[in-house]
Amino acid sequence: MNSPLRFLRLASALVTAIPLLAMAGEAPLTLLKTTPLPAVTGGDFDHFAIDLAHHKLYVPTEEYASIELFSLPDGEHLSSHRTVAKSPHKLLLTDDGKKLLIADAGDAALKIVDTSTFRVEKTVPLEPEPDSGVADRKNGIFYVGNGGKGSHQDHAYISLISISDGSVLGKIDVPGGQLKAMVIDHATDRLFVNLRDKNQVGVIDLKTRKLTNLWSVPGPSRNSAMAFDSEHKRLFIGSRAPGKLYVLDSDTGSVIQSLNIVDVSDEMYMDGEHHRLYIAGEGGLDVIQQLDPDHYRIEQHIDTLGGKTFAFVPSLRRLYVVHTKGPQAAEAGLQIFKMN
Repeated sequence: MNSPLRFLRLASALVTAIPLLAMAGEAPLTLLKTTPLPAVTGGDFDHFAIDLAHHKLYVPTEEYASIELFSLPDGEHLSSHRTVAKSPHKLLLTDDGKKLLIADAGDAALKIVDTSTFRVEKTVPLEPEPDSGVADRKNGIFYVGNGGKGSHQDHAYISLISISDGSVLGKIDVPGGQLKAMVIDHATDRLFVNLRDKNQVGVIDLKTRKLTNLWSVPGPSRNSAMAFDSEHKRLFIGSRAPGKLYVLDSDTGSVIQSLNIVDVSDEMYMDGEHHRLYIAGEGGLDVIQQLDPDHYRIEQHIDTLGGKTFAFVPSLRRLYVVHTKGPQAAEAGLQIFKMN
């Protein structure tokens, strides 16, 4: 073969390969390391709390009954605290990181903990099995779901807790036995909440503190995870068995698109800056690209060893996901991913 022809063929092969190489290097997330947690021998983890000012990450273990503390951004394990809650779920940091609020399903209460000593300073009684919640820092209210099936009733409550002092400001009656993820639309003063046992989304007017609407979620699956895109008025719902993502118009509740995703999803985060939705479940983590407000596709799938709760920290360009010891992992651990 003469040299010019060989050169042309080589050049053509390189041109053909460039898009493939580019695609291979465009994965949104890359695993940096895993921090082992050998003492946590089973049971789920729940939703994290982040203290950027003091470089700390708080992770609750539901059955091991601890708060695991990690450093940021490296994810090194700092300490484990097993005296503050019987079954910790949703966490919220207040008072510039000096106080940690814990929804304790094992003690039917909200615990307020001093983060310097890890002593419980106040216990706020609630209905059984407080679990999910959302903070309205603008108005100083922590909304916490409790009651329902845990109290053998067909309705649950969203308790309004003062972020400043832990006092109960009121509660909203919701016709569901199990309340899961919540988000707030500040533009319309509405709170959205997943009613998992009813396959519905509850819409609550925060001015009147009344339920104003119930939207049905398609399929037989249980809706648990939730995220919100305030710019485009899109509400994202993660359902289980099978794993589905439903994109809803947040004004009307109509389904814009559905997408097959990981099963048993428990956490979602909408990264508006990069037009990505992160969804974690027992089957791994899906990175969903927002092509436009009405169209979405899976951009990357990651094995999280069964981890289904995470924290995405845009300023650190890091995503932290925790997994338990079980069929998919020989020991519990915290995976640290970097955003490319």
